[in-house]
Amino acid sequence: MFKYITTILVSLLFLGEGLGMRAHAQTKNQTDDKGLKQGYWEKMDVETKKIYYKGTFKDNKPQGIFYYYYKGTDSLHTKTDFRQDGKIAYVTMYHLTTGKIQAKGKYVNEEKDSTWHFYDEKGKLLSTESYLNGKKNGISKVFYADGSLSEEKNFKNNLPDGAFKQLYEDKKVKAEGTYVAGEYNGKCSWLYPNGVAAAQGVYDKGTKKGLWLYKMANGKITEKEVWQNGVQLNEKDMEAYFKKNNITFPEEKKTTTQQAPPQKTNSSTRQESHE
Repeated sequence: MFKYITTILVSLLFLGEGLGMRAHAQTKNQTDDKGLKQGYWEKMDVETKKIYYKGTFKDNKPQGIFYYYYKGTDSLHTKTDFRQDGKIAYVTMYHLTTGKIQAKGKYVNEEKDSTWHFYDEKGKLLSTESYLNGKKNGISKVFYADGSLSEEKNFKNNLPDGAFKQLYEDKKVKAEGTYVAGEYNGKCSWLYPNGVAAAQGVYDKGTKKGLWLYKMANGKITEKEVWQNGVQLNEKDMEAYFKKNNITFPEEKKTTTQQAPPQKTNSSTRQESHE
């Protein structure tokens, strides 16, 4: 009698599990009479027959945790925590090769917001960026492999705006200056590791202005430029400018006159090479 009852109970248990599984299968990927997604959904990739995402909807709006996968794999691409009917989403992305975090941040109304962090495949922090309404606003930073700061730049409405600084790995200044609405403005310098300015001058809304000097690491001047109204002066006008403004270069007197002057290069190319 006991054996008979046990057999019935086991049968009922398996029957209940089977009914539960079938009920879950029947309620998956459901829409209501208005065509709105309701409940648990699994979206399949048509080509690979692998799950693309899974999560829960209410009135077509994502609720809570969603999982997204790399195409044709079981590897997690993104984990998203939807809140306030999907208006806010906290996102964590993962590298395919290592499974470590690739990026994490926040969306508001499907636009990037607040501070985002980005990582390499080993989990080392690469950079941070600040967003508002999907555009860069605030401080962005880039880091070396050891975590020390490599670059710091301020943004406004997706354009560099404000002071910027680049550093060598030993924390010495590599470059510094200011942007206004995405253009260099004011004094800007690009320096060698020993602190000598490789290129230095003033910008006026992205246009060079006044005297620009280019030097070797030992301080020797290799090139001089003078800019007025967006135009570079020729040699004759430049010498007249120096004389009128009583500008001299004492460091040139320390060098011999037997050395041939260096080959003149395009100023914009030279400037970019020291950024």
